[in-house]
Amino acid sequence: MTFGRKKTEVGNKDEVFGGDTPRRIKRIRPKAEGKEVIKPWDRYERLFVLIVFILTVGTSGILALTSRNFKLPNLPRITIPKISLDEINPFKEKIIEVGGKGTDINREKIESTKNKFNKMTKSYSGIYAFYIYDLNGDYYYGVNHQEVMQAASLIKLPVMYLALKENNDEKLVEAMGKRSDNNAFTQAVEILGKEKIENAILNLGMVKTSFSENKTTPEEIGLFLKKLYKNEILSQEKSERLQSYMTDTIFNDWLRKGIPSEVKVSHKYARELRSVSDAGVIYSKNPFIMVIMTDGVIERDADELIPNLANLLYTEHTK
Repeated sequence: MTFGRKKTEVGNKDEVFGGDTPRRIKRIRPKAEGKEVIKPWDRYERLFVLIVFILTVGTSGILALTSRNFKLPNLPRITIPKISLDEINPFKEKIIEVGGKGTDINREKIESTKNKFNKMTKSYSGIYAFYIYDLNGDYYYGVNHQEVMQAASLIKLPVMYLALKENNDEKLVEAMGKRSDNNAFTQAVEILGKEKIENAILNLGMVKTSFSENKTTPEEIGLFLKKLYKNEILSQEKSERLQSYMTDTIFNDWLRKGIPSEVKVSHKYARELRSVSDAGVIYSKNPFIMVIMTDGVIERDADELIPNLANLLYTEHTK
């Protein structure tokens, strides 16, 4: 007798045959285990996830924009408010009389100057800042003058000062001043050492200035120039020599261009990607410091605008 098994066409049964009479047996399937039914998110859960997503993307975007000095033309700058001792200083954004010489300060004129500066720069991208320090009256004012910005070659100023103080090769100092020579700068840094330069910057009171990050503020550059002019950090002879290295430079199309040609200007020009700045001592009848710095700008716009801004500040301050 022969036995075998074959599939039938109907149902889920096997046919067993052997001998004369085939027998049908039923295949027994294992019972399916119970499965947990997953419910879809309801409306509130989907709304919560959407809100979290929007907040995450929005926060990331704001942090990205505020990590640099970003501003679109004719729009306000995006900033995150910070609370610090500077913020609660009652003299913030006011004129501070340092020397107490009884100088008559026309506050309305100063506010007018600041408004004109803002009006001239409003339609441009990036941040424009200025800082004025009156050397006879010992007072200052500015716009965005405490902002940490790209220093570019302005960072060479403390290096030039330290090189003279340490009696290093003055040809390097002159090259950094007259031509903003980067090779001379590199050599001076190698001789002095980065740690000594950073310490010198701190000793100068430039607490927001970083040599390693190449950052500074218009105010700290202005105060450095003030100390240099008043022989507070070098002897008179060395101060005058350093200022002479910043006079009659090859960079006359920015700050120098906006000042009458008969007025002596000792200044340091700086340029980096999306940053053009110029800062110096204006030897007018009443000498003063002028610093104009930019960050996140279109360079050709800054090239055209800085001479006009310098002329505005000079005219307003000396009239």
